[in-house]
Amino acid sequence: MFLDQLALVSGVILKVFSLYFLVMCLFFRKKSAPRTHYEPKLKFACLVAARNEEAVIGNLVRSLKDQNYPSDLIEVYVIPNNCTDNTAGAAKAAGAEIIEIRQLVRSKGDALHYAIRSLMHREDIDCFMIFDSDNIVDRNYLSAMNDAFMAGAQVTKSRIESKNPYDSWVSGCYGLYYNIFNNFFNESRSRLGLSPKLIGTGLGIRREVLLSMGGWNTITIAEDTEFNADCVLAGCKIAWVPDAITYDETPDNFKVSLKQRRRWIGGIMAVAKERVSDLFYELKGEFSGSLPLPGSEDFSRSGSAIGLTVPGVGRFTRAMQLFDMAMILIMPYLQVLSLIPTALIMISGAVNNSLGMELLIMAGGLVVSYVGVVAFGFILSMLSPYRTKQMTKSILLFPIFTLSWMPLCFAAMIVGGGSWEQIKHKRAVTLGELGYARAA
Repeated sequence: MFLDQLALVSGVILKVFSLYFLVMCLFFRKKSAPRTHYEPKLKFACLVAARNEEAVIGNLVRSLKDQNYPSDLIEVYVIPNNCTDNTAGAAKAAGAEIIEIRQLVRSKGDALHYAIRSLMHREDIDCFMIFDSDNIVDRNYLSAMNDAFMAGAQVTKSRIESKNPYDSWVSGCYGLYYNIFNNFFNESRSRLGLSPKLIGTGLGIRREVLLSMGGWNTITIAEDTEFNADCVLAGCKIAWVPDAITYDETPDNFKVSLKQRRRWIGGIMAVAKERVSDLFYELKGEFSGSLPLPGSEDFSRSGSAIGLTVPGVGRFTRAMQLFDMAMILIMPYLQVLSLIPTALIMISGAVNNSLGMELLIMAGGLVVSYVGVVAFGFILSMLSPYRTKQMTKSILLFPIFTLSWMPLCFAAMIVGGGSWEQIKHKRAVTLGELGYARAA
């Protein structure tokens, strides 16, 4: 009886946390607010850290050079590191400038630290854009970013789509997963005045922000999430720019996918250990006085945790941003804890000789969950640019992809996310070859 009650209580507590993310999703709308267009003015330095990416780096560089934006306002820098192929030569042939690193590079964050330190004092550069070498970008990408920064954005995040959703059911599931973040994480948060969640590519930063931070100084393998948390701590709102689209090559092999996603989760957990206490400390400070209503002119303190001084946001919004970022960081731990009620029910069933019935109920729940996730996958496909018919296998197997996050969270918590390892990229396609990319 005690175990049953404990399972009920723990299940209710975890459902409260789940309800928070569900409520966030309810603010999604398919159409984003129209943006104001500005004349091209800002100069962009596009940074690409690359390790053995000879096969794909050229197409990214060419897509950045072929923007509907003045070419004299675009500089593309490739940062080869730990390469055994001709990444630098392929990038240079496509029109990129090469930043050579003569020191140990253990992660993407190390490469960005070196490159930004080399460039951030150049007054002619207005903004830095960060991409992965396997990306290609929409032709209107920098135009949309110019609009966002001219409208006042300090840090920006673009929409991300899969470059190869039809290669396998796994790559298709990544496409569906990206659209969870596009629509139900980032679009929803944007409408609530919160920051989107950064995914390590398609990230833009005003030079002044990096100067205030003293450069790029992340230390974990999840440099995107770490920078995300630092921006929130600083009171620096990240702007969601869905009209700027990055196409990312996704793994087509389930084993490779498991390795990559475990590293992602391990990185987020590492950031949680570094930043959650700071987030709650700052949140406590915001609640030390009465919070104003949304829209108030009362501004919060600048981010004392990292020493960045930027224009503030309203205290109510800042408190929400701090709480939301903390929730994102502890989400992998919540997924692990969600196993507790199930374990308690099974133990109780074994003690009370009712394990068979408990297993039968759980099997029924799994069937219902499977149908629900398949239906959700279909909705995600309809909201994406992909052709739904070609995504059928991915939709039907999306529950497996989704369920696999839970053991990955458990593994990352017990043994860590592992060190950074290269995932070989091979899909050197152009925008025209994608078949579903937005028309230029």
